[in-house]
Parts: sequence; structure tokens; C-alpha cells
Amino acid sequence: MYKWSFKQVLSLLLGASLLFLAACSGKTADAPKPSASPSPSAGAASASPASASPSAKLDPVELTWYYGVSKQEPDQKLVQDEVNKYLQAKLNTTIKLIPVEFGNYGQKLNTVIAAGDTFDILWNGFAFNHEQNMRKGAFLAIDELLDKYAPNIKKNTPQIVWDSLKIEGKTYAIPNMQTMSGQYGVLVQKRLADKYKLDPSKIKKMGDLEPFLEQVKNGEKDIIPYGNFGNQYYPMNDIWGIPPDGFGVKKGDSSHALFRHFNEEAYKLASSWYKKGYIYKDAATSKYNDFYSKGLLAVIGVTTLKPGVEAEAKLNNGGNDVIAIPLAPVTTQGFSPDTLQSISRTSKHPDRAMMVLDLVNSDPYLYNLLCNGIEGKHYDKLPDGTIKLKENGAYKPNVDWVFGSVFNSYVKEGQPLTIWTETKKRDETAEVNPYGAFKFNSEPVKTEMANEQAVLNEYKMGLATGTLDFETTWPKVYERLQKAGEDKIFAEVQKQFDQFLKDKGMKK
Repeated sequence: MYKWSFKQVLSLLLGASLLFLAACSGKTADAPKPSASPSPSAGAASASPASASPSAKLDPVELTWYYGVSKQEPDQKLVQDEVNKYLQAKLNTTIKLIPVEFGNYGQKLNTVIAAGDTFDILWNGFAFNHEQNMRKGAFLAIDELLDKYAPNIKKNTPQIVWDSLKIEGKTYAIPNMQTMSGQYGVLVQKRLADKYKLDPSKIKKMGDLEPFLEQVKNGEKDIIPYGNFGNQYYPMNDIWGIPPDGFGVKKGDSSHALFRHFNEEAYKLASSWYKKGYIYKDAATSKYNDFYSKGLLAVIGVTTLKPGVEAEAKLNNGGNDVIAIPLAPVTTQGFSPDTLQSISRTSKHPDRAMMVLDLVNSDPYLYNLLCNGIEGKHYDKLPDGTIKLKENGAYKPNVDWVFGSVFNSYVKEGQPLTIWTETKKRDETAEVNPYGAFKFNSEPVKTEMANEQAVLNEYKMGLATGTLDFETTWPKVYERLQKAGEDKIFAEVQKQFDQFLKDKGMKK
């Protein structure tokens, strides 16, 4: 899904980020093993901020944390209560967790921030643009807070990541450490691939899926061939992307010529597949997870075919096994700007918010409580060191990368025990985006970008799902984009990109 620097030191970056992982040998997982759930007083071994210990020295504080999820969890309050027992003992703090579904996250947070509501922590990234909202004044600069209250985050995050996160010399977010690379591809339900004898080795591009999608359409009454509900893509393998969305440079272009696109190829493909019946007829007004969670989608597209993705997808996909088919090379820009935590400018307790974030990112018990729920109720330990989520468990958000560093995650059943070692190797060998350090200041064209976004929002779901015919709709949309200020936006991106190239010695 939608999925946002790097200098020639990636192996150093990943090596540093994984220093705290246990070495893998035999059947020992190379991620934290689950232990019996500790009492709040005992706790999992962790290095809490020195200023936060003991909790009795801290005044009681309640925080609020907004973050994105795929769906709401029935046992949300039960887990929140358990989190608060632990946080009270550690930091004399309680926290109100406010999960918001990804599809509504941007709109919800825009409303909260525009209203000036008081809250403390917010997840941001692909569903809530970090740079744009920083420039709107939504986040606090946190450099001093990091130095005072986040020794573990500082220690376990490589300097290159901090350098990449800085905007005009200041830091406004901490990274949720995860895979540093991405790879476009598709996940296909194995039972259907086996039934219709799909050969994954012959699928090199999206169009190669059409014979299989046609078989599913004709042979499976209740299955949707392609799970596009406005959240899919068509991989552009020959382009290095740069911000803002829709800009890039053709790979191998020594002139570094700026390339502009609006996902037209994806819209064109969606239009074709909708007409052929591969996409659900009411996709533009339906919810993806209503179908995906029940195993009703034969194929979905993903942007990160990371190690262990099949096991992760099985949990969300009605328990159905899937086959991962890559459609692009593995690439990286040095860090992932898609999943970050920031502290709200309205926070009354930014110091305590940073203490909590430091604890979440250094205490495996607390982190996995947020990710997986309560041991014995929501998951069980297995002899090999992995955990198994209960089939009918009422808490399994399965978005570990939203809460903090995934390198603190318990390995789930079906994932390789060496998942983090494999992640490191994959990141070290990924193709490097030579423009990964480029940042775009949207301030000079914020009006034009807002105007363009308003136009795109009007048509996006219809175009992305194919319910609007591409050939007749796109010319009218593009004309409106031109009137909204496309030429001015392009000129500003070109100006800033040229300066970046000069500063990096890539262009005179």
C-alpha cells in the first residue's frame, strides 16, 4: 500500500540499528522471546529514563496517543488498562490510546489539530504527511527532549537516520525502526493459486495476472479477483521517487531530469480491470477490510514484500495462506519516513510523552503488550520461542510498525526465527535511491498544492478503483490540475531539486 537519507553507509545504519538484537543460534529466535507477563512492579527488563525512576518522584500524568490501525479491536480497553497498570508503576503515567483506521486517519487528525485539541503523541507518516504538517505547526521540535528523556531511542537509532529526519536543522519525530527497504509485489491466496495452477515465476508485471484473475472471476462466485478499494498501485520500476508524491527521476538518467506523474498507469489499469469484472463493483464506496479480513480477495498489491510478510498477511486474510510474488527490485532511501511518532504542539506534558516513547521503544514487554495484547488471553507462547495469536482473540492489530521499533517484536508463528537477520541482509543489498536525502519545502506552493489535492480528492476513489472510465475522465481532471497551479508546483520542485543536486555535487 501507500508505503516515505541515504549516503553510502547503509550497512553501518542497519548494523547499528540491530546491535541490541540477540544473536540467533539453533532454535533461538533473533528477536525478544516472550516471557511470563510480569506484574507492573516486576516488569520486563528495560532501561527506563533515569529521570523517570522511581515513578513515585513523578507527578501523576495522563497522556493521549493517536495512531493508525487497519480495524478497531474489541479488547482495546482491556489492553489499555493493562498498559496503564504498567506505565503507572514505571512512570506514574496513564495513557488514553486512540486508534483511528488508516482510511480516516488524515481527516481525523486534521480536524483534531485544526480545533486546537490538547493531546500528546501522534503517529504520522504515509497516512498523515510529516513534513507538511510540521510546517503547519502541528509538532514540537524534540531535540532537547530526546537528549533529556530518551536515552534508549538515541542509543538505538543510527545518526544517519536522525540526519535524514531533520527539517531545517531540527527534529520533529522519532522513527519507528523497521525494514529500511521496500519492494512492490502482490500476495495471492495459495488455495486459489493451487486450484488454477498459477505459476508465480511467470508473473513479472501486473498484466501477467490477467489470465488468473479471469479464472477466479469465472470460477469463484464469492471471491473478488483483485482487492482494489482505492488503495492499490502500478509499480513504476524505472523511476526513483522524490518528494512530493508524483515526482521522480528515471533510473540511469545522468541529466537527473525531473519526471512528473499522477499515477495515470494505475488508473488506466484499474479502469480496464473494473470493466472486466476483476474489481468489486462498489469498490469506491466499500471498505477494504470488510472483504480482506474474511479471505474474500484473491490478489492484493503491497509495497513491502519484507521477510515474514506471508505469515503477517495470513493473520489478516481470514487465516488463508498466501504466496508473495515480487514485481520490482528491493530499493531503499536509507530510512523509512512512513512510520514516525511526534509530540503535539498542544501537549501539556511533552517530557512525559518522550519518556513513554522511550520506554515503548526499549521495553519488549510494554511494546508487545501494545502490539499483541495480553499473554494467555490474546496469544500463547510456543516452545520454539515464537508466539501464536489466538484464533478468536479480540486484540490483534497486526501493525507492530505503528507502535515503535519492530526489532523488539516477538516472532509470530509462521515467521522465520531469523526474521530480523534476514531483514538486515535484505536492506544491505537493496538498490539505493541516490536522491533519498532530498526534502521538499511545500510552503511556497502550499495554496496550489491544496488546490490540486482538492481536485484529486474529488476524483481519486473513482479513478483508483476504475469505477470512473480513465479515457473520458482523466483529460478533464488534468485540465483542472493545470488550473489549480500544476506549472507553479513543478517549477518550485525543480528549483529546490536543482539546488539539492548542486549541494550534493551531482550537477553544476
